[in-house]
Amino acid sequence: MHPKHLLLTLAATLVSAKEDKTTVPGWDATGISFSIPTYTGTAASVAGINAEETTYHISCTKGAPKEYCQIDKPWTMIQGKETFSMTGSYTVGTTETDRITATRHYDCKFKNYSESASCSFSVTVTGSVGGGPWSSSALLETSIPSSNVGFYDMVVTGGVDKFTKPEATKTPGAAAGKLVNARAVATGVPLAGAAAVALVSELYT
Repeated sequence: MHPKHLLLTLAATLVSAKEDKTTVPGWDATGISFSIPTYTGTAASVAGINAEETTYHISCTKGAPKEYCQIDKPWTMIQGKETFSMTGSYTVGTTETDRITATRHYDCKFKNYSESASCSFSVTVTGSVGGGPWSSSALLETSIPSSNVGFYDMVVTGGVDKFTKPEATKTPGAAAGKLVNARAVATGVPLAGAAAVALVSELYT
């Protein structure tokens, strides 16, 4: 697999590198609703790596039209051998009276591809609606069956050289000299992000 096109299992409603027929869920609370976007003009960079996990920062690609990506501050995705998490904010309803910023966080734990994952999903929204302040939040914890799995390619355009650096084989807190296949950390965790896809699907469909 080309190192700049690592297979990252991302939540479809957070980042999608291809335009599929995907369900775009929404948020509805106290009579106020808005859509959760699916972005296509995105790319990731490797922010940190060790033998246990890889951290990616996800941003808009250079020159991406607003309709394809509206990420002001890079989102953070962390893939581990048995974990997956993603945190990101986006703004919706940018009118004279309505402007809402939503921050979402996914956190999943799993054993392997054939087993279910234990996941939590939270969203916090703040801003103004109708000219007045408004905020809301929600949290869900659930188990996702392995049958609800989907995959999305994410182009990695920065920090690819980190996969071959010494820190990529170091286990945090362990003695120096123990070698681990760091590339497996980046490419061998298919269930966690897919579980997030399933989680969102179960939440809103």
